[in-house]
Amino acid sequence: MLKLISCELAKLKRKKFIPFVILSAFMFPPPVALMMLTPRMMERYDTKAEFFDDFYQFVLGYGVELLLPCVIGVIAAMLFFMERDNDTFKNLRTIPVTSTQMIFAKIIVLFLFGLIFSLSSAIAAILCGSLIAEVGGLGYKLWLAVELGVFVTAGTLPLVMLVVFFSKTYIFSILLCIFYSVLSLTAEGCYEVMPRFLCWLMPIPLTNLWCAGDMVLHGTRKSVGQLQYLVPTTTQTVLILGVMSVLSVLLIDYLYKKRGDD
Repeated sequence: MLKLISCELAKLKRKKFIPFVILSAFMFPPPVALMMLTPRMMERYDTKAEFFDDFYQFVLGYGVELLLPCVIGVIAAMLFFMERDNDTFKNLRTIPVTSTQMIFAKIIVLFLFGLIFSLSSAIAAILCGSLIAEVGGLGYKLWLAVELGVFVTAGTLPLVMLVVFFSKTYIFSILLCIFYSVLSLTAEGCYEVMPRFLCWLMPIPLTNLWCAGDMVLHGTRKSVGQLQYLVPTTTQTVLILGVMSVLSVLLIDYLYKKRGDD
């Protein structure tokens, strides 16, 4: 399995995509910092520590939860379309490696990139925050970034399944990723009118609600206001995302095998 993962990483390395992922993670925090330094935003905070906590939340909430699905979707398209574009899928089937093993290698690579992007965003937020505010609670904030990287990647697997199902061009896959992120952002703006089961069935809004509740528990956010009844526990979040992930991987495996048999 380690050799398969190395092969998948080598494919992306040849396309020089790994530096792009890290760079894209560092692009979001500076504009957010400039936005929050306006007098209208600054007057909301009593201390610089509160300012940094909100700044960090903005970076993770928008930079990770909205940009990461697009990044994961694009990487998935590259990984799953390479064999099709180069007409090498049937050749790969002749070696003692099953399509299921190849699927798991690709999924593991997606999770690795999810962690890289999330931690890069967190580091960028900490670096920017240290220039304008009082940085604190680094241990928890880095751990939260790790959790978000895993949760958001798991929540993006249904999108990956759609990318594999349609198996169209890269442009179509990118548009699908953008639509997924915009749909998630729209849902987050409709929390108060959406039933709880619908909020929890949408992976990114579910993760955003969990993140907000977890930050309240750790004292890095004051409250979630009237949305408290929507906030899932960590166990509920893991179970929901786990079921979605397993179903998505099973469908991806089925679609991938079907493509190889055609």
